[in-house]
Amino acid sequence: MSVDIPLQAFGALLHSANIPTVCRALNMYQVAAAYTQLSGGNPLEPMADDVRQVAREIISRPPVEASDDIQAGFDHLSALNVLTMLAEPADADLIAAVLDSTQDEQIRAVASLAANTALAADTARRKVTGGEG
Repeated sequence: MSVDIPLQAFGALLHSANIPTVCRALNMYQVAAAYTQLSGGNPLEPMADDVRQVAREIISRPPVEASDDIQAGFDHLSALNVLTMLAEPADADLIAAVLDSTQDEQIRAVASLAANTALAADTARRKVTGGEG
């Protein structure tokens, strides 16, 4: 089995201890996903589960304070942006908590989009399974 160096490098960025670096990785995923229509596929798609998990971890804690490297709340914006594509029904409570706690209108707007994605995923799941559970 060959090692996919670009995915390995992306994974290193995604799991960095440096929050601005993690935000760059999340933004890279979002851009790659946006190009899917033009390129025929997202080359970072194999990392979708990891991206979603990192995004969940970020929004489960308070947003970062502003620094020289990052604007206040940019971690939440980056995480919520990818959740507008990747949110699943299980993410709804985390996203709702962000909506309830933020005073930032930009974060609120992106969280609303992510909540809609989670709701749509839940609706689709119910149609497929034919039930409430």
